[in-house]
Amino acid sequence: MRNWEAWVREYLNLPRMAGQRDERIVGELAAHLEETWREARARGATEAEAEALVLAKLGDRQRAAAELLSAERHHAAAEAARRLERAEEELRGRGSRWTPLADLLGDLRSALRSLAARPLFTAVVVLVLALGIGATTAIFTLLDASVLSPLPFPHADRIVALGHEAPNVGEGDVGQCAAWHFTYEDENRVFESLGMYSGRGSMTVTSGGAAEAVPVMRATSGVFHTLGMSTVLGRLITPADEDPDAPPVVLLGYGYWQSRFGGDPGVVGRKLDVDGGMLEIVGVLPPTLRAIGQERALIVPLQFRRATLFVGNVGYRGIARLRDGVSLEQAEADMARMLPLAFEKFPGGPVIEAAKQAHYVPHVRLLKTELVGGVANLLWVLMAGVGLVLVIACANVANLMLVRAEAREKEMAIRTAMGASRRRILREYLKESVLLGLLGGLAGTGLAYAGLRGLLALAPSELPRLHEVALNARVLLFTLAISLAAGVLFGVSPMLRRGGQDVVEALKQGGRGTSAGRHRRWGRLTLAVGQIALALVLLVAAALVLGSARSLRAVDPGFAHADDVLALWVSIPGRLVPEAADAALAQEAIARRLGEVAGVTSVGMATALPMYYGDNINPLYVEGLTVPGETPPMTRRHKWIGEGYFETLGIPLLAGRSFTWADIHDRIPAVVVSEGLARAYWGSIPNAIGKRVSMRPDPARWYRVIGVAGDVREDGLNQDPVPMVYWPQVVLALWQGDAPDQITLWRRTCYAVRSSRVGTPGFLDDVRRAVGSVNPDLALQGVGPLSGFVAQSVARTSFTLVLLTLAAGVALVLGLVGVYGVIAYGVSQRTQELGVRLALGATTGRVKAMVLAQGLAIAGVGVGVGVALALAVTRLMESLLFGVTPTDPATFAAVAAGLTLVATVASYLPARRASKVDPMVALRSE
Repeated sequence: MRNWEAWVREYLNLPRMAGQRDERIVGELAAHLEETWREARARGATEAEAEALVLAKLGDRQRAAAELLSAERHHAAAEAARRLERAEEELRGRGSRWTPLADLLGDLRSALRSLAARPLFTAVVVLVLALGIGATTAIFTLLDASVLSPLPFPHADRIVALGHEAPNVGEGDVGQCAAWHFTYEDENRVFESLGMYSGRGSMTVTSGGAAEAVPVMRATSGVFHTLGMSTVLGRLITPADEDPDAPPVVLLGYGYWQSRFGGDPGVVGRKLDVDGGMLEIVGVLPPTLRAIGQERALIVPLQFRRATLFVGNVGYRGIARLRDGVSLEQAEADMARMLPLAFEKFPGGPVIEAAKQAHYVPHVRLLKTELVGGVANLLWVLMAGVGLVLVIACANVANLMLVRAEAREKEMAIRTAMGASRRRILREYLKESVLLGLLGGLAGTGLAYAGLRGLLALAPSELPRLHEVALNARVLLFTLAISLAAGVLFGVSPMLRRGGQDVVEALKQGGRGTSAGRHRRWGRLTLAVGQIALALVLLVAAALVLGSARSLRAVDPGFAHADDVLALWVSIPGRLVPEAADAALAQEAIARRLGEVAGVTSVGMATALPMYYGDNINPLYVEGLTVPGETPPMTRRHKWIGEGYFETLGIPLLAGRSFTWADIHDRIPAVVVSEGLARAYWGSIPNAIGKRVSMRPDPARWYRVIGVAGDVREDGLNQDPVPMVYWPQVVLALWQGDAPDQITLWRRTCYAVRSSRVGTPGFLDDVRRAVGSVNPDLALQGVGPLSGFVAQSVARTSFTLVLLTLAAGVALVLGLVGVYGVIAYGVSQRTQELGVRLALGATTGRVKAMVLAQGLAIAGVGVGVGVALALAVTRLMESLLFGVTPTDPATFAAVAAGLTLVATVASYLPARRASKVDPMVALRSE
């Protein structure tokens, strides 16, 4: 005998329904089909004929399956409602203590039933709320991870960043130097511990004959003590490891330990070939180190011989842990007391006079503040933007709830007449609105989860702690809070509109379709005006950022065609090439080999490339203008370059010439300066040629200016051009105390390779082979098209533009929907009035103009309020703008005019419908 239930499931391809709660449905259908089959057989039909009859009875297979699944859904909803009802009854049976919870379940059942009866209304409200709540949740997630959450270290509120600046000689924050660090370590009265580190640079790890460049952090042992860190495996760096004569050791970053060693717990004690030397792995750090910057693969100890230190070689980052009860101001005062002691503890050095005359000033900031920097302002602006979208969404829903409340006016009047209190009436409104808010929050959380991946892809690299971005408990609590707040906000709006309305009057008007009067329309009109005003604020903000982006695109960076330039850098450690002169020849050889790669038109070499790698900052003495001991020298930016640098980057030479390899071999005492520096010291470009500069005061070693190059925006398109001194790749007797034949050479060198093949398959392999042909142990580092680094310099503006544009677009749509809804509903409520007007002789044009005037009035007031708000709000965006002012009149005028025009279009459709009202139909309905 056939198993008819199994046959029904297989034939209709039905899934096994959860909990067997719908076995009855399938069982009843199977029993019915079996009875049909038995009756056919009893009448003498063959098995094949009986089965054909069953198939005919069942009908179309797909349609039958759809009907059964639909029955499953309806049955599931009914079963859920029955369970809620049973739970409510059980709670009431437990006594009065459980009555509030039972009432809550009853309200939930009632609200679910009410919303299910109006699926379109429910879907629209949930969608509108999901857009606002989802956008707000996504940005709050970034804000929470980057700004609001404490750093993942014990007592992080006592960890501070140390820095120094000298405004009188043009130096901003120069960070820390070893002489200051050891002075503070020995003499301070305010710090519990101190550390110093550098998170820049990389080292080459060689394994199996292949060289790999990995990011490195160099740190003193105090860094980890200050942060309160411990290792995952092994031990930390100790003060003994900071001795230059100590055995070389290395710590592994957590991510590198996982990717390179597969999380092997036996890695401690192994040797690692780094920069041509063997380093012992002594420990693995936890992933929390990423909180102070990008994750480093290797962490090696900073090593200094105290006897050779001097005040100079700044650029390190200093951190400290404050003692209990010590304020930032007290710490700064103690550092200022100790600064002069550094010159006594570490006298001499090549920049001693310049350092003394600079009059450095210390500053202490919370480490979290230092890490977040200006990004906090960006995220708060974006948070305010999406917050406005949420407010507009709530205003839209409030308008919908007001319309629905008018439809329920008679119902509420009857409830009031029967003794319902205002609290009970408010509860009737809130039970639906709060449920809608929660459903919108649930949908918004899904949108936020989907959108965060795109946000992280767009986020600028300087956004800190991106690895901590997640929908964690704090974010979910925030989403729940704003969902409940939104539900309450638009839930109480009908109650506020009712005010102290007379019950009898409400009963009289409740069943009529006439206009609700001015006092009834006031709430909806106010909400529509608010939506327009807030939409204008967002549109102005987006337009200002768009203007900044246009201004940035129009900026001349000082170099040309960055898409065709490949940037990379190569470090030649002393372990591989001990002699500086040999390292210089290797750097030149790399440049020449790169120039031989197919498709390469030119190659430039320098210690830094624009927007790619930082320059050297040191004092500059100018003959006849800077008097040692009297005139403090200004600090300037410096680069050391080889042949072809200006030609490869397309930086114009405005006067004179640049260096050749022959000049470098001859150790020519010459420099090239930028246009800005030439004008600052000598007034004009021609006057600069032949002038002399020096990096040492007494005795000065003069270098003659042989060329003037165009200004370059070294730090980004949104930053001013940097006055620059360009030195030959190899320089003699550069620093104070250097012997006449002592070479200064920087072992980390950047290369610019110009070629139409940049970005094409195989080109990078050819470049890698060219470098390897000079020394196979050299690895390419920081490889990428120069245009990518240019784009990164304006990534913050691009990120802001994308998000504000999206927010403004959503706000515009929601605002216009609000205007359309108010006007359209007003027309529907005034059908009789409009019919009477038309019957009495009013023209369709006059009726249309009357309705349009109402839309224009809403838009006009909204634009006026929005302009006033935007004038106040956009001032907070000043740090994000470039080339436009926060109160740019053209931007405000264009946005106001455009928004008014679009609002007029949104009002036209209801106006057109109003002009087509049939007077007879309108009067008959009265």
